[in-house]
Amino acid sequence: MQGKIVIVGCGWLGQQLGVSLAKAGYQVYGSRQSEQALLQLPAEIIPMKLQLPQPVLSSAQQQIWRDAWVICALPPSGKTRSQEDYLLLLRNVAQLANQAGVRGLIHCSSTGVYQGLAGEVSEKSVLADDAKSWFLHQAEQELQQVKLCVTLRLAGLIGPGRHPARFCSGRLLQGADLPVNMVHAADIAAFIIQLLQQQPKTDCYNLCSPEHPTKQQFYTAATQSLSLPAPQFSPCQEAARMVCAAYSQSLPGFCYRFSSPVQALPYC
Repeated sequence: MQGKIVIVGCGWLGQQLGVSLAKAGYQVYGSRQSEQALLQLPAEIIPMKLQLPQPVLSSAQQQIWRDAWVICALPPSGKTRSQEDYLLLLRNVAQLANQAGVRGLIHCSSTGVYQGLAGEVSEKSVLADDAKSWFLHQAEQELQQVKLCVTLRLAGLIGPGRHPARFCSGRLLQGADLPVNMVHAADIAAFIIQLLQQQPKTDCYNLCSPEHPTKQQFYTAATQSLSLPAPQFSPCQEAARMVCAAYSQSLPGFCYRFSSPVQALPYC
């Protein structure tokens, strides 16, 4: 057994990560808010009901969290959740992690933190004075209250059950020539598995396929792969932004399975 993993917010991404981590030999626990939602978890993931925010973990939860790696995969958007509520949840996760004595925490953040910037962006880029950027950066800081916190800034998510053609077929999209920033769930899982084999320290990584086809190239290929109507494109004044993945590629033993998101389409 490699060790324990607790995935807080075991939705689509959490389940993709959990199955891969379990296959790699980790004991994986996945939290959801209700018993009904827990029934939807794959067999590889041990269900754990967690109703955030909560002031303390139960004794059983405390035992599970102690010396575990916690992966926070709570999405920032929610139909009934405000930004303030989201930050409160993350603050609560950090408090619970510190109380339990976890080994470390991995935060699934977003490259949306670079909103308002143009050109190539890296982990060292100075963030823009933008409301979305501020919110996502504040979310990162809430979890950095855990002594060892690794922030993963994830590009647009694709993978089984999230085929991009389903979101764009027949629609009018802006900016045919804008570069696409996408990452497949399998590459996120592979990165985390490789990260845990090292001696991680507090750090921040962009996770994004290194190649950036244009929106027209990518979404046209996506719809063609499912024989669906292609999207149409309208002019756009938005500045082009490319997420640099060079730092993640420097992690020993890791390389992207899908250097281009087009290559990932058959695996969505």
